[in-house]
Amino acid sequence: MPPIPLYFSDELNQFNFGSGHPFTGTRFKEFLELLRKAKILEQCNIIKPIPATDDELRLAHSEEYLAIVQKAMKIGGWLSIDTPATRGAVNAQRLIAGSGLQAARLLVDTYENIAHTFGGFHHAGPDYGEGFCIYNDVAISAKALIERHGLDRVMILDSDAHHGNGTMDIFYKDPKVLFVSIHQDPRTIYPGKGFVWETGEGEGEGYTVNIPMPPFSGNNQYGMAFDEIIEPLAREFRPQLFIRNGGSDPYYGDELTMLGLDLDGLAEVSRRTRDVALETSGKLLDMTVSGYGNWVKYGWLAQFCGCEVLNTDYKAFSPKQPHRSPPCTEDSLTRATDSMLNSLKREIGKYWKIF
Repeated sequence: MPPIPLYFSDELNQFNFGSGHPFTGTRFKEFLELLRKAKILEQCNIIKPIPATDDELRLAHSEEYLAIVQKAMKIGGWLSIDTPATRGAVNAQRLIAGSGLQAARLLVDTYENIAHTFGGFHHAGPDYGEGFCIYNDVAISAKALIERHGLDRVMILDSDAHHGNGTMDIFYKDPKVLFVSIHQDPRTIYPGKGFVWETGEGEGEGYTVNIPMPPFSGNNQYGMAFDEIIEPLAREFRPQLFIRNGGSDPYYGDELTMLGLDLDGLAEVSRRTRDVALETSGKLLDMTVSGYGNWVKYGWLAQFCGCEVLNTDYKAFSPKQPHRSPPCTEDSLTRATDSMLNSLKREIGKYWKIF
């Protein structure tokens, strides 16, 4: 088995939003140590990322916004109520944006099928930063694939528990990018976007697909979404390269969300993403950064093992999972999910033959 491309630098450990912030840079070194303990790190090719240049950041962000970030960093300012522009966070996200560009280039120029980065800062839009996100590495990578590598069809699957509002805004009018986001119902979580009727605009109409999952949705409900929406869309769109961004926050023990995947569910989401990505495009850029609380690195491990289809028993390296007791029945979750998926099919059926 060839080495697994994984973009990482010790500089990411300097990622810091300040004391008490739920996003800390310790996740990166803790995950690398877990990979080492599981004897997976020895199977990886660790590639040091190069920071994105201003010109590369401008692929997705306005000149004015880049100036705002630099000024806020110098004076200790904030981009939003939850996103301080600290030097450590700005530099780390520039580095992560660079890793996405390098990984995209690797996949286009070589026979590599999958590459991994510590990215997914999907709340940053063309002229704003929020939700812990300063530079949208997902959008920057997709833009580079289209504008610098000549691709015509890129599919982004955003499996973060929070909707990728920044990525959606950047590609809302773009028919070359199929943006699919599966996330917790926006009526119950930040950023309050990602409804089934948000389907794109102008030439991009139909190329934004939002799958708002009922709170506490678990393995079975996510399976329904893959069966009925994600996989059929990918097969009809036939992307030339597939990007997935996400992390561990759909896990039922996450501290900022209310979804119901267990570790097996996280692994299955990654496995199914890998399978449909390789079936349709042969190339997958996998970005993992989200998750909050004590289960982040264990969720990442499950996802990594699922994406690479490793034989590692990821649960053997995690504590016993907490008891899951959602305040609703499995049947009620399935009915609510079925109703949502039917509503979504009605919204996007005019754009896609499969519906």
